[in-house]
Amino acid sequence: MAKIRTVEALDQAIDAEIAWRKQELTTALKLVQQSSGTAQRANVRSGVLILYAHWEGWVKAVARLYIRYVNTKSLPYERLSEAFLGNALKTKMTEIEAATKPLKHNEFAAFLRADLSKGAALSEDLIRTDSNLRSTVFFDILARLGLEQRSQYTLRANLIDTELADRRNSIAHGEYLDLKLDDYKALRDAVLGLLELFTDDVRNAASMGMHLATPAPQT
Repeated sequence: MAKIRTVEALDQAIDAEIAWRKQELTTALKLVQQSSGTAQRANVRSGVLILYAHWEGWVKAVARLYIRYVNTKSLPYERLSEAFLGNALKTKMTEIEAATKPLKHNEFAAFLRADLSKGAALSEDLIRTDSNLRSTVFFDILARLGLEQRSQYTLRANLIDTELADRRNSIAHGEYLDLKLDDYKALRDAVLGLLELFTDDVRNAASMGMHLATPAPQT
């Protein structure tokens, strides 16, 4: 995977990641709008599946790009914010959990004593959606990135869980969904709003150095 060395490069990577998703969501909406009757009902069902897929994929991809950007900088552990220091230590601890030999455990103890000034290693795999990105999982991702759990997010928890995830699961299990065009458009707009807010929060966090123990002063 290509390294991301600057905030500008992160912005470009995010733009490339979300551009095709926006295009596909636009295409799905057009298919719904241009159909009627049973065809429209089928397209609405497909539209909800695609909407959920991009909700999960967009959040995961943008979050991992942010972690890749921080990882590329190889910042010392001691310079990382609590959230990213937690990520780095979790990466180390995962290695320890998989080890059975005492030597590996001893190396971790030595690391805690002396190596916090060395460059930290972060794993993008820490960002997980468990194939079911409900509000609690989304809030965990916010915490892992050190992002504020805004009221705009918490007030949409029911929408994420019930209107999006539950409907997606119902469709995936072959159940009937009675959802009209206006309902679908409202859901799509709300989810896109959340995704845009999340993306802006990631961009702002990177540009303000919120991944650092002491964020860079803004001029």
